[in-house]
Amino acid sequence: MSETTENLGLNLTNMDEDGNDVFDFERDLNQPFRTIDKAVGDLQKRATASGIPPTNCTNLRVEKVGLNYQLEWNDSKDTVINDLTLCTWGGTVIVRKAGSYPESLDDGDVILTNTVRNKYSNAPFVDTPDDAESEYFYRAFPYSVNGVYNLDKSNYFGGDTVYEFIIDTTNSNPKTCVKYAGANADFTPAFMDYTNQVFNYGSWADSFIMSLFKPCMLKTNGIVDYFLNPEDYSLKEDGTPSDISNESYDGNAMVQIGQFWIKTVQEGAKIHVYIANKQIDENYKDFMHYGVDGTLKQYVYRAMYDGCNISNKIRSLSGKAICKNVAGNTQITYARANGTNWDCDVYADRMQINMLLILIGKSLDSQTVFGTGRYTGGSTNSNNQLNTGQLDKKGMFYGDNNNGAVKVFHIENWWGNIWKITQGLLQSGGKLYVKMTRGRQDGSSVDDYQQTSVAGYIDTGITLSGTSGGYISGMKLVSPFGILPEVVSGSSSTFMCDGCWWNKDLIGFARFGGISGSDFLAGCFYLNVNYAVSYSYWCYGVALSYK
Repeated sequence: MSETTENLGLNLTNMDEDGNDVFDFERDLNQPFRTIDKAVGDLQKRATASGIPPTNCTNLRVEKVGLNYQLEWNDSKDTVINDLTLCTWGGTVIVRKAGSYPESLDDGDVILTNTVRNKYSNAPFVDTPDDAESEYFYRAFPYSVNGVYNLDKSNYFGGDTVYEFIIDTTNSNPKTCVKYAGANADFTPAFMDYTNQVFNYGSWADSFIMSLFKPCMLKTNGIVDYFLNPEDYSLKEDGTPSDISNESYDGNAMVQIGQFWIKTVQEGAKIHVYIANKQIDENYKDFMHYGVDGTLKQYVYRAMYDGCNISNKIRSLSGKAICKNVAGNTQITYARANGTNWDCDVYADRMQINMLLILIGKSLDSQTVFGTGRYTGGSTNSNNQLNTGQLDKKGMFYGDNNNGAVKVFHIENWWGNIWKITQGLLQSGGKLYVKMTRGRQDGSSVDDYQQTSVAGYIDTGITLSGTSGGYISGMKLVSPFGILPEVVSGSSSTFMCDGCWWNKDLIGFARFGGISGSDFLAGCFYLNVNYAVSYSYWCYGVALSYK
């Protein structure tokens, strides 16, 4: 039997070559009938299915490793409105096609039907096509328990998603100065609902942005031991107790962060920012994901908590007093004491996460949108600082408007509570200099981060002006290195709404976020380049990163 039918692949008899073969009832009759019956049954199910389709899958990632394609994704969520379930996810079919994306369920090879929600969100499904020469494309088709399929092309693996916002630098209102454009032009922004004490995701709940961040326990050798319950970090994903407070654990509580790419363009007085799930062209940059070895990593990790000092090693654990009154250069040494590839915060990470906060919050006023953080009541004699783990059972985002802790993307106290020392941004003579990567992938000319010299760093062209200790009133795009303060002469309710300190008579080492005694100067943009790296004080702390 040398031929098969086009659609169902049923065997055909070539009378010239196979006419004398013995008729095989199982091969020639039963198997074709079963194939036809299943195909007709599938068509009937689709024709009679009723209701609405499930939501799109999210965070669809594909990576080719050798001859294998590794696919990860988050399955659809059930559609529930006012406690009424309108659609329940039943499963997700994955279809593969050579040369182009599948146009339908029948346009390619079905390689998997997954009925365990998010089974492949952390560990990839591996597909090895027989034809190693072809390029393959993958598409997810989630379906409901009623058999209704989602046919949205947003379920392409590796497809392009680009979000946009525009900042009008002449508009002093921190909320109205940000406009949406492109694919998210009609989105509603996210915000903390202080009345009901819940975070409102607006239109962003199912965006790829939210699926980039996953809380986990990371071993000191850089291997994810397990992921945490995103609503209660005291538990693993499987519901068993976690090690978030265990000082004997060989690792730290971290947030896994997937790649995202940023392009920035100056258009007169307006700054246009594009944020994509992949590198669209060479103008999109992701400095955050360059590892210590200079290669681009699929994931990097940032501490869930302000750093605590345990046996002269900075740790990220819940329920601990934070590290302070330790010289900044010593704090960096303590962070790196965790092992190879461990470090403290770097400017590239701060810049990229802040860009996401502007995007989803549609505002430059981080305290109003996400929460004040611990911003007041602290002093040399009474620090009024919070131990770590205040928001362990509050989900990915949480904040209040009354001096409590704040959390964004599973990171507690991204601002407030204590300054976090940050490598890659220095001030000298009032001028700002940056280095985005530990190596030279950013165009800098020195390896590792300088502490007492700007040699080898990139001159941003910014000279800070105004009053040190005041509010940022003027910003400048330094493409592709981010948006930085330039003029400091504003207020807590205008422009960037956060403070900036500097001292042109020394090499000022960056510390971000503000403290428990900053008042409303604290916020995601709050920058202190007022002291040398070696300075120690009650409000100067540190947080871990791993690359």
